[in-house]
Amino acid sequence: MDATIKIKLSELNAGFVEHIKGLFQGKEDVELTLTFDDKQHTYYDVLNRSRKEMEQGINLTTFTMEELEAYSTRKKA
Repeated sequence: MDATIKIKLSELNAGFVEHIKGLFQGKEDVELTLTFDDKQHTYYDVLNRSRKEMEQGINLTTFTMEELEAYSTRKKA
């Protein structure tokens, strides 16, 4: 059985944990995965800045198809 439960951090308390334990009572192997999605993380900032630069044509590297094929062929050797 797979389940995804999305909750606010303020809702994660001992009562919630006990409820989860009750759902799986009598089971031998249970795997619980907690994921924290930090959309403010630096990675997203860099990615968004790069996307904006691309849309504005800033800091782009362009290739013709011939240049790309020549570059690709050199890398294989």
